[in-house]
Amino acid sequence: MFRVGAIDLGAGPPTFSRAAYLEVSSTLPAIVDSFIGYFGSSEFLELLSNPWTFRLLCRSVNLNNDDAGSIALMVSAMMNNAKRDWEISVAGGLYAKRFTVPETVEKVASAMGLSEKQVDWLKYSSRMTAKVDDVAVQDGFRLWLHVIVFNTQAEWAVIQVASKAGLNRLYQWHSGRISYSRFTVEPHTGVSSAMRSFYSLDFTLKKNLELQKGCLEILSYPVSRLRSIKIGLSSKQTRLSDFTREGVSGDVNPLTAPVRVNWAAITNIAGSPPRSFEDLLAVRGIGAETLRFLAICCHRILGITPYLEDVAILFSELKEKGPPGGRAYQIMWDLIEAVRYSILSSDKSRSIASRLELIVEGKGDNDGG
Repeated sequence: MFRVGAIDLGAGPPTFSRAAYLEVSSTLPAIVDSFIGYFGSSEFLELLSNPWTFRLLCRSVNLNNDDAGSIALMVSAMMNNAKRDWEISVAGGLYAKRFTVPETVEKVASAMGLSEKQVDWLKYSSRMTAKVDDVAVQDGFRLWLHVIVFNTQAEWAVIQVASKAGLNRLYQWHSGRISYSRFTVEPHTGVSSAMRSFYSLDFTLKKNLELQKGCLEILSYPVSRLRSIKIGLSSKQTRLSDFTREGVSGDVNPLTAPVRVNWAAITNIAGSPPRSFEDLLAVRGIGAETLRFLAICCHRILGITPYLEDVAILFSELKEKGPPGGRAYQIMWDLIEAVRYSILSSDKSRSIASRLELIVEGKGDNDGG
């Protein structure tokens, strides 16, 4: 089977009983096996990368897409029970495990028939999806789980979980959405969350494309000019808070908060900035605070006011709005068919399929069941 190692489920807050793990491990592989057998690994990756279809897969094994422990349990069960004929591999995990993707990809490359170019693409994709959600999307949530699921065609889906004050945010990606290797222009297939942040500095939004260009322009300025920028704003200057909703307190405005700048990284590229914002983001040493400093410079020097609204969809809205039409709707019904014709007992498959039908038809969702 195409897997190396396992996700360490005891390395942090997500906890659950061994009985729960064994139950998911006995049910999920049968559903995944049936789905991939009927519809292929490419469609399975689409299923993992869409908020509504992923939620339905979670509910098929009585897990919740808004619970970090449930997501960790599910990806672990999928990794540890993968079959060779699925033609997929799962890499990454919680905390330090999320940095093991390059090693895992290289280990399974030969067995999966991946070329050197495909291996490089998978490693780059893993690194950039993580860096976008850790650095370019500054919503106050900190990433701690990163999993990439890929097939023999080097197509992939990425699932990432971040937390803030005990609440979770789920980022989902699919290789089909990345055109021309653009990881920095609204690249997610889904960002769902337990809450919205008051301030969210998301460089990847189309509304912030001017900000992306400004960051590259700022790097053409002398470093001495950038070092002279003061973070505090005088009372006579336009405040960025003037461009946000009033009467809400809590989060600190990311463009007025103190920053620790990696001057070595800036000095190395100043005067000869990268050709694109994606190239800038890929530079080692360009972290969240250094990128935020460039945004501050854009506002102070170029007069660019970033868009700071959080656009994540709430987990509660996924339930209230119900499934969308189109491709996601079709995949949801495909999942139900896969459950019906899986190797699960007839009573169990019928029970799960009936429960999923009610969810798709908007007639009920027994979360936590």
